[in-house]
Order: sequence, then C-alpha cells, then structure tokens
Amino acid sequence: MDKTHFMRACREGGEAVANALRALDRTYFAVLHREGVRVLRDADAARDLVQDTFLKVWQRCATFRGDSELLPWIKSILRNAAIERLRQPLREVPLDEGDDMSAEVQQRIAELSCEQTATPETQALRRQLVERFDSGWGRFRENDPVHANVLAWLVEDGLSIDEIARLLGRTPGATREFLSQCRKRARVHLAEWYALASGNGAGS
Repeated sequence: MDKTHFMRACREGGEAVANALRALDRTYFAVLHREGVRVLRDADAARDLVQDTFLKVWQRCATFRGDSELLPWIKSILRNAAIERLRQPLREVPLDEGDDMSAEVQQRIAELSCEQTATPETQALRRQLVERFDSGWGRFRENDPVHANVLAWLVEDGLSIDEIARLLGRTPGATREFLSQCRKRARVHLAEWYALASGNGAGS
C-alpha cells in the first residue's frame, strides 16, 4: 500500500482504515519486528512493540500528511515506542548473539584500528578487537539501553542529528549534548577495546 491509498483510507475511516492497517501489518511486520528485536533484544517484547506501534498508527492516522513514505513514518513511531519501553524500570532480557552493532561495522572498526598486513599477529589482534568490542558493547546495551540504542541510530542506522532530535523530542543542540553523553558512557564500557586499539592493551 502506498501513502496515497493510506491517506484515502484514513479519510474514509471505519473498515477502510482497518483494511489498510491489516495490509500494512502484512507488508511491514517482518521489518518492524527485526527492528524491535534489535532494540529490545527479545522476540516476544518486539512483537508487542509492533502491535503497540500499529495501535499508535491507527490513533495518529489523521495526522499523516504524506510528507514522508509510510515505512519511515511507521519506524519513527516504533522507535519512540521503544524509547518509552526502555525508559521504564529495567528488566532482565536475554542477549541474542549477533544483536550488537552489525558485523560489518565491527569489522570495519577493527580494520581501521590495526595494521592491514595479514600476518598471524595482526589477524589475532583483529579477532581480539572484535571480541572486546562485542563484549563492551554488550555490557553497554545491557546496562544503559537508552544511550546505547540512540548511539546505534547514529552509527549503525545513519540517522542525522535532526532525525534523532525529532525521535527524542529534543532540540538539535540538546541532542548533540545527549549524544556526547552517550559517547562518554560508551567509552566506559569499551575501555578495554580502546586500550587494545591504541596499543596500550597489547599482550593483555
């Protein structure tokens, strides 16, 4: 369903909106669920998040003006709902393997942090860099999920300061300050990785 058909259904209301929401659910459930799992690290919680997101889509149907495509608009609603959940008292949730920053990003960081010559020593160093990054980032997301996920939006999703500001309901200036806090918190959990990448942790 494109945004024109969705806006027409919103104007008609009733069964037209219900059918539109069912069509959106069939089309976008998988991608929204993956996004929810990445943020919440729990498949059941992500399923609830998607359902909550479509409820909010229904509630905000009349406010959609077609300024963006449907999926980015729905994703922004999902991310705001995820922030609301993460700001609630922390609960223990399972950590899924491969749930941290993408392997491609991690590998790129590792490659930039050590020599390019493919010797056994540099290959071992790259493995250690990735392992320490995984471990530190996992602790960061477990102990401070709000800051970790906002930082992931910047690094992994490539969102701009303005886009993150809209999601957080902050001004761009306040968002830059918040991202600075996110980076400082990340450095605490990634201290071992930073030490190894800078050469201060070699042989440890």
